[in-house]
Amino acid sequence: MLAAFRSVLTQARPFAAQQPIRSMAVKATAASATTKPKAKKTETAKAPKKTVKAKAPAKAKKAVPAVKPKPQRTPVIDLPKRPSTSWSLFFVEHMEKVRNSGKKVVPTAEGVVASGIWKSMSDAEKKVYTDRYRAERQAYEKNISARLQELTPAEFKLENSRRQALRALGKKGLPSLKDPNAPKRPLSSYFLYANEQRAAGKFAHLPVKEQAKAFANAWKEVPEQEKTRLTGQFKVAQEAYKVEKAAYDARH
Repeated sequence: MLAAFRSVLTQARPFAAQQPIRSMAVKATAASATTKPKAKKTETAKAPKKTVKAKAPAKAKKAVPAVKPKPQRTPVIDLPKRPSTSWSLFFVEHMEKVRNSGKKVVPTAEGVVASGIWKSMSDAEKKVYTDRYRAERQAYEKNISARLQELTPAEFKLENSRRQALRALGKKGLPSLKDPNAPKRPLSSYFLYANEQRAAGKFAHLPVKEQAKAFANAWKEVPEQEKTRLTGQFKVAQEAYKVEKAAYDARH
């Protein structure tokens, strides 16, 4: 009986010895399960978004500039040419002498030389050129008077608009032409007064420029009754002028 008990005890020992070991293994497994760090979720790299390039704005087509018609030049009325002054006549003669001498002509330099010679000349030496200018001036006055008689009102208007445009650009020495056949504009009340005073000999002792100033100052002192009389004369003449001008334009 004792032998049977020992055999049973020896058989039971391995099992009993294994129990603590098994329990320890179970606990270790559980601990490792709890303490094991969780693997971080690796974020999958997102593919970069395709950047859509902004379309360049369409280039505007260059507008083809319209071909502007060339402005028509106002035709120049054929008129006699004004004569050159006595100085201009001398300068032209001086330049001819320089050219004939074979010397190189420099107009600006020769202008200075000619000006010095002209200033040093006496009145007797200048008389040759002065007489030539006067003769040419008289011929010009005769020719221009005859030519103006031939022009029509339309030609006067055309030439005067051309001259006005040139004066606006700074051109000097181009006065408007007056039609000698057209009715004359009436004098204003002030000029009627000045003519009456001039006919009476008032301010005759003064130079022409001084007379103009004297008449202007005297006009300020004229009584209103006298100014009214002169204004009435002007209005009557103005109405008559309008009738004559309309008839003249209609004829031409």
